[in-house]
Amino acid sequence: MKRFLRTAALWALLTISAALPAGAAAAEEPSLCLRQQLDCQADGTYTLTLQAWAAADTAPGPQGELIYTLDAAYTLGEDPDIQVYGVDKTHSGWGQVKLDLPGLQLTTDAATGTLTVTGFDYRTNAVSDKPRLDGSGRTTFGRKLVVRVEGIRADYAHTFGGCGVSAGTGGVCTRENPDTQPVCRATFPAAAADIPLRCTYAPADQTLTTEQEVNFGYMINPPGGGAGNMPDGKNNAWCTVCYTVSAAGSPVAEYTVPAGAPMSGGQWTLWPAEPCYTPGRYTVTVTLAAVNDPAGTQPPQGSARRLVLQTGALVKKAAE
Repeated sequence: MKRFLRTAALWALLTISAALPAGAAAAEEPSLCLRQQLDCQADGTYTLTLQAWAAADTAPGPQGELIYTLDAAYTLGEDPDIQVYGVDKTHSGWGQVKLDLPGLQLTTDAATGTLTVTGFDYRTNAVSDKPRLDGSGRTTFGRKLVVRVEGIRADYAHTFGGCGVSAGTGGVCTRENPDTQPVCRATFPAAAADIPLRCTYAPADQTLTTEQEVNFGYMINPPGGGAGNMPDGKNNAWCTVCYTVSAAGSPVAEYTVPAGAPMSGGQWTLWPAEPCYTPGRYTVTVTLAAVNDPAGTQPPQGSARRLVLQTGALVKKAAE
């Protein structure tokens, strides 16, 4: 009886394995290798390098699409400098020659920061430690696709900056037909860079009538005109924003907005004195502080960890 049960269990296992999709076993080992790197240059621009190659002949052929979208904190600009080329694998590593491969097509969308590269045959160019002959009878170890984007800049319309700002997302995709949505076969691992903190700010002066209190909210978030950049939950995704109001050198109110929260999502970390009728000159300090560790050992020009802005606001009584 026991022998019968063991035989039945083995048969059931074989039956289940046979019912699995043909590609299920191959999915256990990645057939595509992707790498990305974002480096800050001496002029404050960034260079993005994407690399993709097949590690098995189960990878997609020329129908594979490399699709990549920059994080909103960066911008490609209207005329990005993009190089797309191949690099051969050698018996000892990667070659140094940039190969101009026929059939490669590049499209970019500056509005979304998305680039797409098609025409690279990942399957035919699969990388292996064992040499083989290519279609021309030459020895090959395979090759990789390289996309190098120079001149990327921080998009201060969408970010205050900070440390460890994500480069973007993407991968190698395929489609069943041109009209269907792409299906991602492999994704790029995370990469990040540091962006110097920056924002504009201008508090509002006030004129008080009799018995009217000083409105510290107006100093911190003016109701209109000269308000500068206010946290909206996206532009401050990588930093906290703290507003401090001082009188005669001593803080009298402080409002802190956490990273990723809008202005309304902040809180008073030092409640304003109630009531406060005192006219005079107030100092308003805005402090931006990065919430991530630096991504690089040499951050770009300017501070990506902490920025302190300071200006004044005048409160006076209305003439009677």
